[in-house]
Amino acid sequence: MAMPSLQSFDILLVLTNDLNDCVSVQLLRDYHGRHTHPVILLKPAETLTLVLEAGSSYQYAIRRRNKVAGITYVAWFYMSPISH
Repeated sequence: MAMPSLQSFDILLVLTNDLNDCVSVQLLRDYHGRHTHPVILLKPAETLTLVLEAGSSYQYAIRRRNKVAGITYVAWFYMSPISH
């Protein structure tokens, strides 16, 4: 009996700026060989959707004025048991 292959699933992480000020979201680690750390500015009520690969971890900095919050997200997926 052949082993089932594992599939890669994408996970959507949705960030919404529910503050009255703009905030920035910055990727803190290199992923897939990229050497840039993009920064995205979110205005009040704007939403950013990030596509994360299951099984990977991601690190972001969220900045508002002089305050910074770090976010580490580990994207997991659930695979149902195999029935015979």
